[in-house]
Amino acid sequence: MSKTVAMITMILVLLGAGGSDGWCQSSQDNETVYAVQNRIFHRDHELNFNIGYIADDDFFHVYPIGVGYTYHFDDHMAWEVARGQYMFNSDKDLKDILRDEFNVQPERFPKQTYMLHSHFVYSPLYGKHAVMNRGIINNEIYFFAGPGVVHYEWEFSTGESTTEDALSISFGAGLKYFLSEKWCLNFEIRDLINFREEQTENNIYFGIGVGYRFNMAPRKVQDDPTMNKLKRILNDG
Repeated sequence: MSKTVAMITMILVLLGAGGSDGWCQSSQDNETVYAVQNRIFHRDHELNFNIGYIADDDFFHVYPIGVGYTYHFDDHMAWEVARGQYMFNSDKDLKDILRDEFNVQPERFPKQTYMLHSHFVYSPLYGKHAVMNRGIINNEIYFFAGPGVVHYEWEFSTGESTTEDALSISFGAGLKYFLSEKWCLNFEIRDLINFREEQTENNIYFGIGVGYRFNMAPRKVQDDPTMNKLKRILNDG
């Protein structure tokens, strides 16, 4: 019996809401109501300044630092035209352990020095977080994939060195927080597959970046019928 009462009550509430001005679809105005608010921080262009860490390199701690440019076609599709990163490398203890404990000295060490990639970006998820019930932070989850090239410097145990450019595939996911209409904070994890001449290398990248978003010209604003109706009611009152 209680389920029947609850169902009837819900139907009455929905019917009552359907007759309310400004909130649900009106057959007269042919309005469209969305369950989730449209994205309010959309910009066409984004410059990104990023820093990351590659932890699974055999001989070096790798710290990529770089910049990128992304063009957003709409709320869901974008193209990161280019992302260039220079690597700062710090020796791991593995070389010393191999030499001191096992009396083994590797002939050469592949060191990544810089990389350049281009990504297709898809952003299907958008939402909000309430911060201590005092403010709202808009965010989106995005996925990306694309080709690139990684430059290696081979260091020989004799002190000599040589270089190699390897084709690369980069893909992963990210979380973007909109700090304001122009600034955002990005967290990313991606898989780097580098096709070296001798073997294929697979690295996991963790990164954080700050994005500056802007438009070259005023963006066309799509009218919201519901908001326009509310404005008319407030003005008439």
